[in-house]
Amino acid sequence: MDLDAFAEGALFWIVSLVFLVAVSARLVFFILKIIMSSRGKESRWAYALPIYGRFLLPFHKGVPKKPLYAALRYVFHICLLAVPIWLAGHVSLWEMSRFEWSWRSLPSPWADGMTLVLLFIAAYFIVRRLVSSRLRPESSPWDFLVIIVAGLPFLTGYFLTHGTLEPIPLLADNMRLIHVLSGQAMILMAAFLFCRTRLNPKTCTGCASCELSCPTGTLESRDQGTLRIFSYSHYQCICCGACVHTCPEDAARLRHEVSFRQFFQVIPKQEIRSVDMKACRKCGALFVPEPLFDKIGRSFKDDYLFLCPNCRKTNVGEVYRKVAPR
Repeated sequence: MDLDAFAEGALFWIVSLVFLVAVSARLVFFILKIIMSSRGKESRWAYALPIYGRFLLPFHKGVPKKPLYAALRYVFHICLLAVPIWLAGHVSLWEMSRFEWSWRSLPSPWADGMTLVLLFIAAYFIVRRLVSSRLRPESSPWDFLVIIVAGLPFLTGYFLTHGTLEPIPLLADNMRLIHVLSGQAMILMAAFLFCRTRLNPKTCTGCASCELSCPTGTLESRDQGTLRIFSYSHYQCICCGACVHTCPEDAARLRHEVSFRQFFQVIPKQEIRSVDMKACRKCGALFVPEPLFDKIGRSFKDDYLFLCPNCRKTNVGEVYRKVAPR
């Protein structure tokens, strides 16, 4: 079988079908999770409908913390969607297909410019992760792979339309096939790509401000034994960035991750962080996460901090006796 014909024919329709089924299933799972999280609300529809609206509107609450980086992300995603849909070559392929669909295409200079902008931003994202002392330890191979797979169809498409690799016959002769396969790889990646919250264990103090600000309840914490455990549901998350915006330690991140396993994890929440709890020196009750206690202890030195709120109330008379004049 001709590999080019297979890639542009049967394989393309298989990839498209997988994408449509996966996206449809994810949409259904998201709707069900939001309905489930609305239980106990006075008006379930008044709660659920604004959540669906916020999911469709790409307004990220974390923008004020990093406005330049956020602007680059917006431009990157606009180019990522606009170029493949409105590129003249792609539109002509749909016109010649069995559907005979047609729509107005982008002018070629616009498409070329947006392609170069996307490739520049993709390169910046990669270099930023490599050179930043803060991001490099947090970065995983998936972070780089997502950027590379997203940018490769644009890189190969630019070379394909401009013929700049003619001195390299192996690449020049197979550039169309490479472009088609890389585009299909990006489509498959998008079907199983999740933008999920991560809590940096090195900086997270377990204060639960992210949980309090989360509008959908996708972030939850529970105290179990001597631990405070944070759990997260990716199908319940609307990627609003409220956790990023409210985190006082800049420990919350929204990061992309490709996962077939998470695709089928609909009901249970995943544990994403656990912290030890500090015990009251007097009654032994657990009352504060240890990382948060250690942070407070670096600024204040008082035995009073080692007591839980109840013991502080019962011992307030003793404190007054210490500070009152005799």
